[in-house]
Amino acid sequence: MNNEPLIWILEDDKGCQFVYEQILKNSFKTTYFENIKKFKDRYNDVMSKSNGTWPSLIIADLMLNDGNFLSFLTSEFHGGLGDEVPFIIVSSDDDIESLRICFKEGANDYITKPFKKNELLVKIETILKNNQKFGKPVRPNVTIDGVAIEGLTGKQKRLLSLFNTQENRIVDRDLILNKVWGDTAVHPKTLDVHLYNLRRKLGPYGLIIKSLGGGRWTLMGDKK
Repeated sequence: MNNEPLIWILEDDKGCQFVYEQILKNSFKTTYFENIKKFKDRYNDVMSKSNGTWPSLIIADLMLNDGNFLSFLTSEFHGGLGDEVPFIIVSSDDDIESLRICFKEGANDYITKPFKKNELLVKIETILKNNQKFGKPVRPNVTIDGVAIEGLTGKQKRLLSLFNTQENRIVDRDLILNKVWGDTAVHPKTLDVHLYNLRRKLGPYGLIIKSLGGGRWTLMGDKK
């Protein structure tokens, strides 16, 4: 059915993939990723497109054949995975520090292997129900000059809202990092990536983000 929620599953074990398929096939669509690179490529592709299709939920193991998923969660590539889509960690790693990092990075739940079929289903249904619109995080659109800007991620909405609340819609790097990322340490290029992606999504609305130099930007209409 076309309205079945889509779940991305990051799992390199064929046996575990088969288990997921048996559990989820009647109610969900699934897409599998066998390594972090393939997952990251798809994630960044969706992140950079205003019409990209987000999954309803992500289920991820921690230990993959090309590294530890924790390295993705704490890297420059996401800016807060939980801001974009809910996710569950399912792993045989029950180290307390791993749990702390995952929840700090926005994980909705952490399940240790082996898990019970009904346990996984209940947790998935609860998370999706809490998002009210089956599988889509509810984040009000930001309105600029009476026009609702759609297709933004959570971080992009916070960033655009910040522009909208400042005098002359001018912000600087320190203000953005404080208001959007808070105490979270981010890679120096993270903000630049988010501004770049936000610019692309604002173009069709006749809006631009113009650099004023010195780590300052302004939001303005794209009019000559």
